Amino acid sequence: MENIVRVLMPLVPIAVVHVVVLAVILFLIKKMLLGDTMRAVAKVRQVETEVRKKEETIRNEIQEHEKEFVKKRADAQEELQREREASEAEVTKMRDSTLAEARTEGEKIIEQAKKDEERLREQIAREMEEKAIDYGGQVFKLVFSEKITTDLNKSFIAELLDALEEVDAGSITVDSSEAEFASSHPIDPEQKSRLEKLLADKFGAEVKVQEKVQPELLAGLVFKLGSLEIDGSLLNRYQEAAAEVKKTAQI
Repeated sequence: MENIVRVLMPLVPIAVVHVVVLAVILFLIKKMLLGDTMRAVAKVRQVETEVRKKEETIRNEIQEHEKEFVKKRADAQEELQREREASEAEVTKMRDSTLAEARTEGEKIIEQAKKDEERLREQIAREMEEKAIDYGGQVFKLVFSEKITTDLNKSFIAELLDALEEVDAGSITVDSSEAEFASSHPIDPEQKSRLEKLLADKFGAEVKVQEKVQPELLAGLVFKLGSLEIDGSLLNRYQEAAAEVKKTAQI
């Protein structure tokens, strides 16, 4: 036993040294590991702090964006409402304008229709007058014999010649190159000579009367000599009488 102790005694200091060294090494390793851990924890905490700041910043930005979105949506709704109201006002204005134009156009159409109706009435009245005169001429031909109408024709021409003698020739320009004569019957030679003499004496018109027979004149003579135009026919008297009757009827 003693031998064993003597053998181990020299080994004790070495073991202690080893233990101490090991303890130191372990302490250093622990310190190093603890330092790294603390630094890592501090780093993690710093990162967490930065993340929280970023989260807060992002949260604030999101809130700001939400506020801006709400505001823009409200502005858009207000603008939409204004545009809708403006559109409705424009539609109402256009509708009123269209109705006014349609009303005006309708009034114009009615007015034009009235004018057309009036013109149509006047046209029908004129046509009726013309037909009445035409029927009167036909009745005249049926009622009176050829002898009576021939004698009446001479009387009408005689009246015309008498009236022509009373005409003031100084106020009338006569161009003998433009001479037109028409009568209901062939003019009596004596009356034709008298007419030619009157035209020569009164107006210096040397013309030979070549009448154109137009039975629709019923009786009398129509002629044109320059600016001188005279209608001494029975048809013309019918027309004047019809106009006078119409005027009297309107009164």
